[in-house]
Amino acid sequence: MRFVLICLFALVAHAAYAGETLDAVRKAGTLTCGAVIDQDDYSEADTHGNLSAFGADFCRALTAEIFGAGVKPLFLSVPDEPSGLKALRDSKISVLFGATPDPVIGGVYGVGFGPPMFLDGQGFLVSAASGIETLADLAGKRVCFINASKPEQVLYDVLEPMLREREIRMPYSERGEMEVALVDGHCDAITGDISWMANVRAAFHAQISRFKVLPETLTVDPFAPAYRVGDAQWASLVDWTVWVLMQAEAHKVTQANAGAPAEDADITVRRLLGTTPWIARALGIGDDGFRNALVAVGNYGEIFERNIGAHSRLDLPRGRNRLVSAGGAMWALPVEPLQ
Repeated sequence: MRFVLICLFALVAHAAYAGETLDAVRKAGTLTCGAVIDQDDYSEADTHGNLSAFGADFCRALTAEIFGAGVKPLFLSVPDEPSGLKALRDSKISVLFGATPDPVIGGVYGVGFGPPMFLDGQGFLVSAASGIETLADLAGKRVCFINASKPEQVLYDVLEPMLREREIRMPYSERGEMEVALVDGHCDAITGDISWMANVRAAFHAQISRFKVLPETLTVDPFAPAYRVGDAQWASLVDWTVWVLMQAEAHKVTQANAGAPAEDADITVRRLLGTTPWIARALGIGDDGFRNALVAVGNYGEIFERNIGAHSRLDLPRGRNRLVSAGGAMWALPVEPLQ
């Protein structure tokens, strides 16, 4: 892995400040990012719920790396991921934060995918009064889903072998109709990615406390940045934007302290904040680029809690989206010197 990174950085260092995408962004005077605004019943191709606010903070971080403070990104709202990938392919946006990594879809649209920003997965929204606490409790319960959708197939592939007594499956043709059925008690549970389940629950407003998202999931559906293939420098810059925000959390660099690093900060923190030059110039940005990003939006944990976690309308626990060092599954490349 390190050898690959060294070769990549050697390549982009030779062409620093000359990447096609980065040059186009600078010429435009701002960064344009895609924002997927999931719309009920618009497209069943989507699995994730509306995570546009979460993705927007990564866009703001990347904008701050390139331009510093004072420049706001532009956002192109699209109704679903296929529309976002098409906008990316057609150069209407420079990056999509985020999409579901899929090599087949990537080949169709000519895009690549960066590291996961969020590990989503198919779960269940249940009535708090249903007595359902675990997946095993779904036996004999009325589980509702969208007919001929990916979640339906997962139910057959994954859930059925887990339950000795099969759950009662109830198909619906529209999301809104299914959500009403949950509220009215015709469904004990509805299924889809937990980000969608959390958005559905948030839309219940005064009735939120009547429903809960189960902690277990049947799948892992990463939510990641997407960019056009063919520009290694831009891909690396987007990837490192995600990794730096995670490394900042691991090393306790926050929005509050990023602007004034301690004089005795360790070498990793000095590299993250640019007081000791690191990889920023090879990626086409200034040494203080990552510091600017952290001052703008904070570290990964702060972004998560603000947009997905306890301080957000979605109110989802970190779970496997904790860093590996905290018992989760989110990882970042190490902050090591180039050799």
